[in-house]
Amino acid sequence: MANLFDYLDWRGDLSFEVSPINEVDSLILSQISYVDFGGIVSSDPSAEPVPMMEAVRAYLKAHKGENLYLGRIMPPETLTLMVRAAKSRRFGALTLVGYENRVDEKRELQFSAVTFLSPKGQCFLAYRGTDDTLIGWKENFNMSFMQPVPAQTEAVLYLEQMAEARPGDFTLCGHSKGGNLAVYAAVKCRSELKKRIMSVYSNDGPGFDVAFVRSEEYKEMKGKLHTIVPQSSVVGLLLEHAESHEVIRSTAAGLLQHNAFSWEVLGNRFIHLDSISEESRQIDTAIKDWMKAMKPAERERFVDSFYQTVTATGAKTLTELNLEKIKLLKIWNTVDPVSRSHIMKLIPLMVKQSARAKSTYKKYTVKK
Repeated sequence: MANLFDYLDWRGDLSFEVSPINEVDSLILSQISYVDFGGIVSSDPSAEPVPMMEAVRAYLKAHKGENLYLGRIMPPETLTLMVRAAKSRRFGALTLVGYENRVDEKRELQFSAVTFLSPKGQCFLAYRGTDDTLIGWKENFNMSFMQPVPAQTEAVLYLEQMAEARPGDFTLCGHSKGGNLAVYAAVKCRSELKKRIMSVYSNDGPGFDVAFVRSEEYKEMKGKLHTIVPQSSVVGLLLEHAESHEVIRSTAAGLLQHNAFSWEVLGNRFIHLDSISEESRQIDTAIKDWMKAMKPAERERFVDSFYQTVTATGAKTLTELNLEKIKLLKIWNTVDPVSRSHIMKLIPLMVKQSARAKSTYKKYTVKK
C-alpha cells in the first residue's frame, strides 16, 4: 500500500506553486517538525530562513556517528522522510525559520514549532506533537480538566509573532497534540489575522472542551478546519470536536494507527473511508463515559497521581521510563486505590480496541 514515501516519488517534482499544499503535505511537514533543529534554525521569526537541504545537512553533521533516535514513540522513518523530502523539488525549495522548542517542568509545558516558507512567501506553520518527555504527556492529560494548557497559549503567541514578521498567507498543521495546537492557535489568534489563514490540518489531534467548540470564535474558523483521523482512531477522537472528521485508511491496527507512516495515500490525498470503525466508536464512547464519571478536580488528582508515580522512578522521558520497569512495578503498589482503579479501568479499553481493530480495518468502504 502506498504511503508518504510513495507520495514523494509521485508528487515530489511538483512545486507548491504548481500544486498547492494538500492534506498529505500537511502530514509530511508535521512529521518533520518532530526533528530537533536547535542551533540550526533561528527562533527569531525575522531571521534569515535556512534552506531545507542546508538544515538537513547541518542536522546530520551535528549528529554524525550517533545512533539517531527521536524517542520511544517516534517512528524511525521520520528522519528518512526528512532527507527524502529535502531532496525533492517540492520540499527542497522550502526554507525554515522560527524553530521553537521549550520544555518547562514547572509550567508543565512542552511546546515546539517550526515554519516552512515557500518561494512565493506562503507560510506553513507546523506544530510538534507530544515528544518523548514525560512532562509533555502530563500536559496532554491536563487537557482533560484545563484549558488553555501552556502549549496552547504558546501556539497562539507563535502564530501572531510569525504573522508580524512574515506577510504571506498561512497554513497551520500538526500531528497528535500538534494538530490540537494548530486548531487552537487559528481559533484564538487576533481577528485581523484570521483572514490570512487558508487552512488548518489536525492529523489525529485531540479535541477541546464543550465551551470551546461552541464558541463564536470556533464557529468562525470551522470552515477552514480539516480534522483527519484513521479508521480506528483513539487519540483523534478524544475530547470534543464540532467539525466533521475525514476518516482515512491505515495499514496498522488499533492505537498503532496513530503512526502517520501507516496512513495510505493515493495521488495527492489519503484514501478516505465512509466512517470510523464500530470498535473505534465504542471505545470513544467508553472513554468519554470514563472521563465523565470523574469531575474535573478528580481528573486533576488522577493525572497528578499518575505523573508522580512514573516520575518517582527518576525518569524524564518515555525512553528512560522503559528502562525502569522494575522500579515502576514497585512504585505501582504505592498508588492510591482510587487512581489505581481508574487506571485499571482504562487499560482494558485500549487492549480491547487494539485487538478488535486488527481483524476489522479492511471492512470499511472507500469514500467516493
